[in-house]
Amino acid sequence: MGIAQRIAELYAAKMNAVLDRAADPRELAEYSYVQLRDLLAEVHRGAMQVAAGRERAERRVSELQHAADRLGEQAEQAVQAGQDDLARQALARRAAILAQVPGLRDRHDAMLAEEQKLQAAERRLRAKVEEFGARKEVIKAAYTAARAQASIAEAFAGISGEVSDADLAAGRAEDQAADLEARAATLDSLLTPDATSLSDEQLTERLDEISRRAEVEDELARLRGWLASPAGHRTVPHTTDLRIQAWAPTREECLAEAVRGLVDSFAAVAGLPPRARARRHLMARLDEDLLLALIDEVIYRLDADGQIPVSVTVRHALDGGVDVFFALAPVAEAQITGAVPKAASLHDLRCAPDTAGRWSCAVTVDL
Repeated sequence: MGIAQRIAELYAAKMNAVLDRAADPRELAEYSYVQLRDLLAEVHRGAMQVAAGRERAERRVSELQHAADRLGEQAEQAVQAGQDDLARQALARRAAILAQVPGLRDRHDAMLAEEQKLQAAERRLRAKVEEFGARKEVIKAAYTAARAQASIAEAFAGISGEVSDADLAAGRAEDQAADLEARAATLDSLLTPDATSLSDEQLTERLDEISRRAEVEDELARLRGWLASPAGHRTVPHTTDLRIQAWAPTREECLAEAVRGLVDSFAAVAGLPPRARARRHLMARLDEDLLLALIDEVIYRLDADGQIPVSVTVRHALDGGVDVFFALAPVAEAQITGAVPKAASLHDLRCAPDTAGRWSCAVTVDL
């Protein structure tokens, strides 16, 4: 016997006892209505609690993703400084953090499904409460009228005692059976547990550890390869944004690499002939602000003019800023390979030289 069935039978027994004791069906109808409203409140509270848990899971996934990105950048800096041991430790921590993300996402998906199920149950139950509320008033009005008619008939006929109305009793029993059936169906949908499968935790933990170690070594090898080149760029995709990293011997070459990394993240422009050229002078108090202004300039040209840089040159200006020379082509002529960037973020913005004098920069772009 299922939990929902047992609850329904207990509820039926309780209601039968009340039915036997009740002298006025109007009180019985009111009692049933209050019980349904209490159940609706419980379902609503459950849905709110599940929604709060889902939001906490979303925030935790975002926090873990940002922490992993930060550890990746720190590992890169450690490799630049010749501290491979520190880089390996940072990458190991990053892999351990990323290993938690799939489990949190699975938990989030399960909670989202449970939230949707509770919301659907709440809507159905709310409709039932509203329907029963209307029927309750009809029952009370019908009973009042029947009682008045019975009293008049007793006065004229001289009959003493209690007069039972068979039709009213049958209607009351029908209403009660329908209410119990709806409550049992609702409880069954809410109390049916989701099937879960269990695995050997120790075996899973050891396999995950081996995988994380392999990922750390692979990531360390990739970092060494990237940092061995004098200039270049790479992108690190996120759920809703993109992290662009660039490096070069000078600040101006590093800024140009950042623009190339931005364009490569969503379009293929190799071999595309330029249709126009533009020059832009940029100046800022901080090098990070200079990087942000340059990325915003490229995104503005994409949105306002429909133009994409096929090549870019950045030169030092006498006032400490930079002169940027764009070779532009229409976006319609480019091969779009990914999501077009929407805006640059101030979060974790970086543009500075290392101890050896080589420049590197990083910026997060919203997609």
